Amino acid sequence: MDQTRRKNLQYLFKPRSIGILGASSDLNKVSGRPLAYMLRFAYPGKIYPINPKYEEIAGVRCYPNLSEVPADVDILMAIIPSKAILPNLEIGLQKGVKAAVIISGGFAETGEKGRKLQEELSAFARESGMLIYGPNTTGFLSLVNRTVATFSQSLEVIDDMIPGKTGLITQSGAFGAAIFVRAVRVGLGLSHWAATGNEADLEFCDFLEYMVDDPDTKVIAGFLAGVEDGQKLLSALDRAAQKGKPVVLLKVGGTEAGKRAAYSHTGAIVGSSKAYEAAFRQKGVVVAKDIGQLIDFSMALASTALPRGKKVGIMTESGGGGVLLTERCAQLGLEVSEIRGSTREKLMAVVPALGSVKNPVDLTGQSLSNPALVKGAVEVMLAAPDFDMLVPLLLMSKATAEQKARDLLKIVNQSKASKKSVMVCWPEGPKQWIQWLMDRGIHVAVTPTRCAHTLNALVTYAEFLSHYESSKSVAPSRLPNFPVDRKEKAFEIINQVKQKGANRLSEYEAKKLLTAYGVPVAKEALVGSLDEALEAAGRIGYPVVAKVISADIPHKTEAGVVALNINSQDALHQAYNQILKKAKADRPDAVLEGVLIQEMVASQGVETIVGVSREDPFGPAIMFGLGGIFVEILKDVAIRVLPVSAKDVQDMIQQIQGFSILQGARGRKPADVAALAEVLLKTACLTDELKGQIAELDINPLIVLEDGRGVKAVDALALLHQDRGQSTENR
Repeated sequence: MDQTRRKNLQYLFKPRSIGILGASSDLNKVSGRPLAYMLRFAYPGKIYPINPKYEEIAGVRCYPNLSEVPADVDILMAIIPSKAILPNLEIGLQKGVKAAVIISGGFAETGEKGRKLQEELSAFARESGMLIYGPNTTGFLSLVNRTVATFSQSLEVIDDMIPGKTGLITQSGAFGAAIFVRAVRVGLGLSHWAATGNEADLEFCDFLEYMVDDPDTKVIAGFLAGVEDGQKLLSALDRAAQKGKPVVLLKVGGTEAGKRAAYSHTGAIVGSSKAYEAAFRQKGVVVAKDIGQLIDFSMALASTALPRGKKVGIMTESGGGGVLLTERCAQLGLEVSEIRGSTREKLMAVVPALGSVKNPVDLTGQSLSNPALVKGAVEVMLAAPDFDMLVPLLLMSKATAEQKARDLLKIVNQSKASKKSVMVCWPEGPKQWIQWLMDRGIHVAVTPTRCAHTLNALVTYAEFLSHYESSKSVAPSRLPNFPVDRKEKAFEIINQVKQKGANRLSEYEAKKLLTAYGVPVAKEALVGSLDEALEAAGRIGYPVVAKVISADIPHKTEAGVVALNINSQDALHQAYNQILKKAKADRPDAVLEGVLIQEMVASQGVETIVGVSREDPFGPAIMFGLGGIFVEILKDVAIRVLPVSAKDVQDMIQQIQGFSILQGARGRKPADVAALAEVLLKTACLTDELKGQIAELDINPLIVLEDGRGVKAVDALALLHQDRGQSTENR
């Protein structure tokens, strides 16, 4: 984002003046509410209602048109027919308007005619430099600055603008209002709320970037359908990570039905759900599954110290509640280990005889009559080295609620040097004391399941930050055995293919491309006669594989032009003639390059697949999985958008369910995972350096040999950009 745009965004959230084009004297109407809310919440700047029907509205002078306003206007709200908006924006340039908040609908959400109107708005924004917010938006709030530029009736639920530390961005106005109301009611303090509308100019990512830089925002929460520019989103998320500012997103549009609904709502492209999942994993986004998690995670990240590990200590007044919390933590990969040693001995001096000190530490119902037991157990556990996180799980007793709450706050404040994350779980606890704790920086979860998921969100983000500096993309110069002339050789191969009028590289050509980038391939030779085949097989060593090579026959197995496990000259003679006959029968018009004689390596290691394709809206993405049934039926693959880091590819390999096979399951020797990771990085580099040329790339299979023996690409295929509509899947 350039500096002018960034500065105008600051004017948007903290304007000195706001014009309301189309203001109504009926303060209950959409066009009347913005002024009503500005007055109610004491917006500190100048307000200029604009409507030729009125001389004043609610005691504020009203102007017949924008030109008559006696001073510059920082923000212009437009609540007028869509056709009248552009002429008024032209006048706005003369009045110093930095940003226009277009409430009016009738744009891309209505069809082709409206889309053309919206494109005109976008062009105006590009040419003039004025920011366009919307159209078809409910507007925004800046609680920090008391800026009210919305008609949303969600403001009816609040008495005053009490700012908090979470910025909220929603790609929905009405549903965004529901999130806003829920957040306010449960005590999530907000710094700003922006409902993006149709995003003719200002996009979700622009608001994200603003809040990343905003010192009044500590956590950013978002309701996201999709973005047009995936790289812009990645850049904003990177900046958030650099500043240690958590981003919590609730993403919709992951199903075909969801995509259709999202598109019809705003006209936005939603993109690949798998690509978003990959991008979020790479950039440390804390993913929420529903509104409850969006709010829970945001509240906890805004108030709770990040844990240094996964070890959870649970103190409970209810055995059943402790069991449920323990199970949910374990299901999420958190560690609830039995307490031993000196910590156990100290707890035994506090916990009643009928209780337990195993973890959960169970105080039993005796704490209802003796709340000091809670204080004693928490003090021991906070001081112990056994835990990274501590959860007191309390019962709903009103009689002892105040003492427990005050004791917990005092202990936590006195024990900040322990650097433990503390979260209270208080199912059906008194709302007054739950809110009292939360107002003082102690997050309270209201069910064990929500508590466990929120703890896991803290752990996930903490782990991401701890590795973030090692998550930078790898420079080609740091890759081992990486040819310096790789691009020159690659373009030579690609140009030869283009000169033939083709846009698909054959297996032989694709593997030459891989070789140029230092990716090991199976020993092989392209031959044009049976005699050459026999000579090549003798040189390579039996058993061998024979394949017909033709860019016109990409699906070789289905065409029957592959012969495996050829163990002798006689077998090769028979197979050679048979596969050529099959090729001519399957594709009589196919141009044959020859027959590839290749070493048989499939039985020597683990069969994997590496692929590259374009994943909207991010661009190229790399895919990895085990071959055969794992990818074809189980869809057990990992995806990352480019660029990737060494840690990204390590995470990809470990993410798949079949990772144990690479580790050496069922008595097998471990596979060469380091060599596999190197191939993934080289493939990513190839894709980046040839992104204007290679649309898709498929290495299937890539055989991963025993640890220390490397990998070998056995088959490969590549598509040039002219052929992007065709897929390499199920080759």
